[in-house]
Amino acid sequence: MASLVTEDCEGIFNDREEGSDEVDGAPASYGTRGIFLGKDADIPPKYFLHKIFSPFSEGMQSFQRRSEKPPKLKLLHKDWGHTMSATVTGEGRLGLVCLEPLGPLTLNEDHAKKVSETIMSQAKDVQCEPIRWNPTNLLYLFKDNEAYLDLGKAFSNGQLDEVMGFKVVKIEPAMFVNPPKCLVEVETAAGQGEDLQGALLHVIAPFSGAFPFLTVREANSTDNGAATSNNREDGPPAKNRRTEDVVPPISLTLSFPGNMQSRATQVNERLASSWRRVNFPDQTETDPAFYVDERGRLPAIGVATGAPAAGVKLSVFVQDEAKFAEMAGFYAKVLGTDAMERVTKEGQSKVSMFPLSPRAEFYVIRQPALNLRTASNLTLYFQVSGFTLPGRRVGDDHMELTDPEGNKVVLFTVGK
Repeated sequence: MASLVTEDCEGIFNDREEGSDEVDGAPASYGTRGIFLGKDADIPPKYFLHKIFSPFSEGMQSFQRRSEKPPKLKLLHKDWGHTMSATVTGEGRLGLVCLEPLGPLTLNEDHAKKVSETIMSQAKDVQCEPIRWNPTNLLYLFKDNEAYLDLGKAFSNGQLDEVMGFKVVKIEPAMFVNPPKCLVEVETAAGQGEDLQGALLHVIAPFSGAFPFLTVREANSTDNGAATSNNREDGPPAKNRRTEDVVPPISLTLSFPGNMQSRATQVNERLASSWRRVNFPDQTETDPAFYVDERGRLPAIGVATGAPAAGVKLSVFVQDEAKFAEMAGFYAKVLGTDAMERVTKEGQSKVSMFPLSPRAEFYVIRQPALNLRTASNLTLYFQVSGFTLPGRRVGDDHMELTDPEGNKVVLFTVGK
């Protein structure tokens, strides 16, 4: 998981008066950063000391220096640590250096600066700058991945085993984040990330200049199942259902207030030109207009007008009516709260709503007339304070699991 680093964790909504400082509906300063694109291939290895049992060593253990490619970057909140440099993070690679004292030592501001400079001196010719610290870690900004790898080589060669009373025990690639409570990640094959990012930016730009609720991740493999979809349908078609209305199980609805109606029209026009409009059963003129990507790669996108304020609604659709309560209960555990609203509409539609923030909500929806497809390349991410549900750990700060209907879910924590 990764997202844009903005002052507001919900990004930038274009709900102010329209002005000349915008390009294509988005603040010019954000450009192509309006939707984050991450690439697995760009993640460098982490370096660490691996403890092994050794009956001939003091404490019955010894260490091996190892390196391995982590599946995810270490996530640090944008305000993490104490500042050591006026440098504003831009191009380059962040690396978190973890320290272990060799005696009764702790880092303070003066000591952190000296230790960070000594590390650079002992590593020799590494192009980096220490920018932040906390009592057990130093954060460096490297010129590029190669500079980061140079420090890793110094670690592997034993050059950082003693640094002013500390030992470097781990170096890992990191990134600053300020994510919302929930977001959707779209996985795509290697070499396709920019095109997908551009297609999404074209749609989102009139609504948001920086949209952290949706991210694109380019996987290493060209065969990642991103284009695979299998229709799944229970029972005979409902009388109002069109057989071509196949919908992904995840959607995002963009809510436009009165002063953004012209922008809502822009988004509708852009979606209508390359996406397919989906007709939900019993849909009224005031309900959101929903569109699906013809190639089946993306979440459905809804456009809601007349909202009291700009906002985002993230939804997961339930296929099996018998699993609605189980799905709602699962996401209540993920979010750590009960649904604020449970509604049953005509036609047996069911809705559970979980407020995420004043501008964002998460919904579990059972709409019996929908023909849902699987979406192996879509993942719901939720920021949590800790891991309390069973799942598969992915690094230190991510956990993978699936909801009762098999949708991919990742829980993540952020270092603060």
